Amino acid sequence: MKRTSRKAAPSKPPERAYHHGDLPSAMIEAALALIAEEGEDALSLRGVARRVGVDHSAAYRHFEDKRALLAAIAERGFRDLIAKIREAVAAVPEDDPPARLMALADAYVQFALDRPAHFRVMLGPRLNEDERFPTLEAAVGDAFGVLKSLIADGIARGALEDVPVLGAAGAVWSSAHGFAVLLLGKRIPIRRERVKAYMGEIVGPVVRGLERRDRPLATPR
Repeated sequence: MKRTSRKAAPSKPPERAYHHGDLPSAMIEAALALIAEEGEDALSLRGVARRVGVDHSAAYRHFEDKRALLAAIAERGFRDLIAKIREAVAAVPEDDPPARLMALADAYVQFALDRPAHFRVMLGPRLNEDERFPTLEAAVGDAFGVLKSLIADGIARGALEDVPVLGAAGAVWSSAHGFAVLLLGKRIPIRRERVKAYMGEIVGPVVRGLERRDRPLATPR
């Protein structure tokens, strides 16, 4: 009797390795989308990996844990914020330090309104309390440094009172940040197009308080 050969079962095709051009960036974007939809408590590395389409082991090769991912999100946010602030300030003449401070505050608030999920991670509970993420701390310092530099320049130009720079910067940042948080929480229910006008009423008094009373007039351009 002719022996019939049994066909071998088709082998399972090997699982395609997922090659991502920039997996850390993709994970940050996916994490921000998840936070915006469900809140920070819903964030997990496994959930982010699923959204991006990679195995969770690939995610852990880039981020040790959830806090490391949050730190990367915050660091990117501060770098983006610095760029926005510098762009806004550069549009204002150097010989008008108070207006440059107001431009900085407006850029800060607009950033918060444009990217609320990112802003909440950046300015939520401090992620680097144990100094685990030095590059995040550097980004925060650079952002605050832009504000301090503007105030120091205003003092040097004779446009602002000769006050401690750190305290003055803290006052401006606190007022802009408080305004942003109140807007995000809808505690100040105003339309987006009215935000800049309210900026003058809320942050303006802080900036005007820093102006020299005998401020010399700017040289006509």
